Amino acid sequence: MIKAMLIVMSVGGAGNYSVEMPTMEQCLEARKVIASQDMAIKTLCVPKESDTVKIEKFLSMFSNMVKEMKKIE
Repeated sequence: MIKAMLIVMSVGGAGNYSVEMPTMEQCLEARKVIASQDMAIKTLCVPKESDTVKIEKFLSMFSNMVKEMKKIE
């Protein structure tokens, strides 16, 4: 499952905010709610990979490298 990052930007200088959302669908729903409250506020949903998935990919790559090194020996 891909998580999403909701980024909210205000033109009036009130600041930028970002919130990690559990799913892209929830991010898009929150985006609609924010837009209905104030059209001057810009929102953006950006896909964000979970840290667990990143670690699993890294460990898999490391494991493959070790296997290749053992073949070379």
